[in-house]
Amino acid sequence: MQKKKIILAAIPIVTFLILWEIAARLEWVNPILFPAPTRTIAELVNLFQKGLPVRSELVSHILATLNRLGISFAIGVVLGVILGIAMGLKNSIFHFFNPLISVLMPIPGIALAPLVIIWLGFSDSTVISLGALSTFFPVVYSTATGIRSVNQQLVRAARIMGANKIQVVRDVYIPWSSAYFLNGMKLGLARGWMTIIAVEFVAASKYGLGLMIWHASEYLQAGIVYGGILLMILIFLVFDKLIIKAIEDRTIVKWGMISQ
Repeated sequence: MQKKKIILAAIPIVTFLILWEIAARLEWVNPILFPAPTRTIAELVNLFQKGLPVRSELVSHILATLNRLGISFAIGVVLGVILGIAMGLKNSIFHFFNPLISVLMPIPGIALAPLVIIWLGFSDSTVISLGALSTFFPVVYSTATGIRSVNQQLVRAARIMGANKIQVVRDVYIPWSSAYFLNGMKLGLARGWMTIIAVEFVAASKYGLGLMIWHASEYLQAGIVYGGILLMILIFLVFDKLIIKAIEDRTIVKWGMISQ
């Protein structure tokens, strides 16, 4: 069944790439603006080989972006969970922070980039801080919503059985709201990933996928631009399908909270 799903999902993608390859080779489209997929792969291979045997330039770009993503995602998730739990448990905290979050959450990270650049300059700190902020909002909002949705009868039952406040949070609130939290984490990862790539266009100093794509566009290297976009998609799919899905399978799916 799983193989069938993969095949069905792959058919339209493969068909599209084959048609693109034919159109580019026969010059039905401008091959400079729309290079053939095989040409895009060749340019990525050349960029990978550039700098070897010391250090691949393509790998340097990827690792720089992943490093920024890892740090910003960790900061955003930790702060989002802490504040989200507090907002879920205390109405006063929720009503204090909710208006501020509602105002700031719709603002794209790239829109704040000029302001943060003034504060922190063209550095990793700018990219990481904006990535963490973009990750933070979906996580805090989803966590707070999950905590506030807990059935209070379960809470009262736990207290009657002698559970203290910490045990109630650990054994009732957190398991109940885990589906909300994981959904917020997925949204935070996607939003943080997009923000980091976008901010790298203007704030990355040396390496990064966003910077690589930006420099390629300036020199009309469309193959590298498409290759960079392809890498963005593949890397995010690895995080989403292999890491987050593995967490879901071992938690909310195993507990029967959602079905696959």
